[in-house]
Amino acid sequence: MFEFDDILLEIECLRVRRAGRLVHLGSIEFVMLVALIEAPGKVWTRAALIDRVWDRGANVDARTVDVHVARLRKAFGQTDKTYPIRTVHGVGYALG
Repeated sequence: MFEFDDILLEIECLRVRRAGRLVHLGSIEFVMLVALIEAPGKVWTRAALIDRVWDRGANVDARTVDVHVARLRKAFGQTDKTYPIRTVHGVGYALG
């Protein structure tokens, strides 16, 4: 189980809550959140997220990462430039 501010991620039961409310995520977004929440504040490059989230040999480009981050933000009800997932321009993404 991981916790960051009002986000609770329960890996064993594949459940995510924010402020006590269940958040429905796709499998890619869930794995991406696991990576982000394991190291809050760490800036993940798009390439590092691709390596972490997708199977080796998968043909995934950097823009695909952006799409899944946008889905994750939408699931959390996040608006542009607000917490919890921040964009580090020219580099990638971080939680917090």
